[in-house]
Amino acid sequence: MLDQAPQLDYDESKVFGDIDLTNQFLTDVYAYTFTKPGNFMDIGNSTTGAGTDELDNSFGGTPVEKYQNGSWNPSDNPDDIWAYTYRTIRKCNLMLQNIDKVPNKHAGQVTQSDLTPRRIKGEVFFLRAWNYWELLKRYGGVPIVTQPYDADSEALRNTRRGSIDDVVGQILKDLDSCANNPEIPLVWFGPDPNNPGKELNRGNIGRANKTLVKALKSRMLLFYASPLFNPEGKVERWRSAADISKSLIDDGKYSLHPNYANIFLFPDNNEVILSSNRAAFNEAIADPAGMGWGGTNPTQDMVDKYNMANGKEITDPASGYDPQNPYAGRDPRFYATINYHGAVHKNVTLSMLPGGNQDPAIGGDWSRTSYYMRKFQNANNQSGVRRFFPIIRLAEIYLNYAEALNEADGPVAEVHRVMNLVRRRGGNGITQDLPTTLNKDQMRERIQNERAVELAFEKHRFWDARRWKKGAEILGSDVHGVRVTRNGGGTLVFTYIKVEPRSFSDKMYFFPIPQGEIDKNPNVLDQNKDW
Repeated sequence: MLDQAPQLDYDESKVFGDIDLTNQFLTDVYAYTFTKPGNFMDIGNSTTGAGTDELDNSFGGTPVEKYQNGSWNPSDNPDDIWAYTYRTIRKCNLMLQNIDKVPNKHAGQVTQSDLTPRRIKGEVFFLRAWNYWELLKRYGGVPIVTQPYDADSEALRNTRRGSIDDVVGQILKDLDSCANNPEIPLVWFGPDPNNPGKELNRGNIGRANKTLVKALKSRMLLFYASPLFNPEGKVERWRSAADISKSLIDDGKYSLHPNYANIFLFPDNNEVILSSNRAAFNEAIADPAGMGWGGTNPTQDMVDKYNMANGKEITDPASGYDPQNPYAGRDPRFYATINYHGAVHKNVTLSMLPGGNQDPAIGGDWSRTSYYMRKFQNANNQSGVRRFFPIIRLAEIYLNYAEALNEADGPVAEVHRVMNLVRRRGGNGITQDLPTTLNKDQMRERIQNERAVELAFEKHRFWDARRWKKGAEILGSDVHGVRVTRNGGGTLVFTYIKVEPRSFSDKMYFFPIPQGEIDKNPNVLDQNKDW
């Protein structure tokens, strides 16, 4: 009776001979697809945002510093996901090769959505597309592998890099294979369209669906239309990005949350399309020093991007901005995102003054910029609470749509409408619409600034800077902070300082192919330019 094989000793025939084991294998593919890019701290003890003008690390020694000072190279890249991602793609290919052998024993259940080999196949196509997308935005054209080759196979060693067009085409092909699968729903909540009177299983939220297909298309096609990928400025690419974004919005399954701060506190809200819940964000990461680690901090450059509540830029003399009272009357998203001198956080009034509880001179985890991150945190909760991290939410799709439509047609009324929807956020945001006199270039600047503010610290800016080809401005410019003191009369004085120089060169728009991979295939795998 005890003479049995170990239960962990599963070969392909067992895994693909039982749909429950196949589903467990699929769950593993989901974990390897979304856990790393879904976590906030994706670069050691920091985040890609610290490689931009968004954030500064007060403590040293984090790998993200290599992006700040330009010291990374093909053998030392803090965000090198090449091998990790190709291993996940191999799992997808293995599933696609075997899925038609899997017994269909769960079809027709009464209380939950059917788990069938056909549905799993659609999900795997989406996961393979996502993994190729992660490679595309980092490396550009990469080898397209659709068979589960062994690592030492001759075919794999001789696979050359596909062009950017080739990889985009493969991703779109996989996404269409998912979307055209009748067992993949539009969303995983509400009535089951294939089973009248039945509800879809909400436990499947996070799995591939047709909305996620549209969302990934929206994101990828926006990149494909942007200057880095589209130097010729082909308008049809912008139009494709606008069309798919509008299609997702018009489906009406998601809506903007009226309270910006609460989007990031409660995962079950109707703005978040995809999120990561596995160790995604620990509040101690961002808590002011003395309450938590507090070592990854907003810059003055980021703070200056927030308009006034009336929608005017702080450089506009009519905005009402007071440099002696710089935190008064700002965009409501500022107060949900940034902790500053005088802010109250978890019943503590933060003081950046000399001798104050957040005096930058203390060093260590104390912010060098005199700002702390408030986003993702409940200012009334205890420290250390874990939060989900949003990977895709509706506001991004709105901004994708506005940007693509502006590039295709200029600042038409629809661009204004969408931008004002995001900025006003159901009456709880900025109080005035954008000026109707903006030209295309001015609207582009507003949209880019809006992405910085709306999507702050959500790991978009590192990639937006690249696709816009604004590396020198966003990735390579000095970052700043503020020192708060009092003069002899007791009035607060704000002195703005350079905190750190940054470095960027054009070769960094694309990541280098790992040197180890080049060494394996020196006559086949070409390195990216200037690396």
